Amino acid sequence: MSIKISLNHIGIATEAGGTSLERLFRILGIGRGPSEQVPEQGVNVHFFNLTGEPPHLELLEVMDPSGSVAKFIEKRGPGIHHLSFQVESGSLDSLCETLKQEGFRFTFDAPKRGAQNMRINFIHPSTAGGVLIELMESSNAH
Repeated sequence: MSIKISLNHIGIATEAGGTSLERLFRILGIGRGPSEQVPEQGVNVHFFNLTGEPPHLELLEVMDPSGSVAKFIEKRGPGIHHLSFQVESGSLDSLCETLKQEGFRFTFDAPKRGAQNMRINFIHPSTAGGVLIELMESSNAH
């Protein structure tokens, strides 16, 4: 299977009001992009652009203390949460199926909608060397 894939963003888990990282980004000249709520994951997502092109930085600000990002912070503390790879449109389902056949586990049974209306699924870190990997697909170029 040969598909086009690229690093889209690095997700960073922060507690509510985690402004020290935002302040650092501002000082470094990393521009703030849009923000949006993702209630299904209990976070506000804040995008930061290094160059205007991917990869970006994505701050996951906890809004729901029972959400998966809040649980991540409880267990590991704030910090890098995931790496996100964008796959070409129409390839996410077949890629997930191939990875399942190869023994990789996913956090969702099937892709769901995430931030920016992307279709997403996460490879469970227990099968990916301890790293949470997000696969995302859009019909639009990012």
